[in-house]
Amino acid sequence: MPKALDPAKRNAIIADIKAGHQRNQIARDHTVSGSTVTKIAGQEGLTDAFDRTQTENATRARGIDLAATRAALIERLYGIAGRMLDRVESPYTQIISGPAGAELVTTKLPPLRDAQAGMSSAAIALDKAARLEDRQGDGKVDQAKSLLGAMFEGLRKAHGDAPDGSG
Repeated sequence: MPKALDPAKRNAIIADIKAGHQRNQIARDHTVSGSTVTKIAGQEGLTDAFDRTQTENATRARGIDLAATRAALIERLYGIAGRMLDRVESPYTQIISGPAGAELVTTKLPPLRDAQAGMSSAAIALDKAARLEDRQGDGKVDQAKSLLGAMFEGLRKAHGDAPDGSG
């Protein structure tokens, strides 16, 4: 049977419990186990002394805040992807050195290398948005992956690339 706790130490523990100190900190301060502190709190009728409701509520609130942050990032990433796709599908003006000097030349689409860079940027943004959506747990990841595949197929067709990459 364990040795009885010194009444002065017990009273000091009770005072710390009533002061709202954390259970494990009280245990460390008085060199007793956490279960001893909990037992004393129960014996003194301080049943809500170590109530975790506030911590649980704060944890839930933090989760909601993080979900809102993820939702905002997802929206921004889709916006970035959309802007990159717009650039890939837009006329492209560049400066070309000709016999008469520098000339501005506009083509229907950007050069393939620039279009590839734009598509890569869009794909990265869409992939990251899909990962964040997966973290949100709303089931849209497969939809985003399908969209990525369709985008690359569309790019290939728009630039007349042969399936073997020779075009």
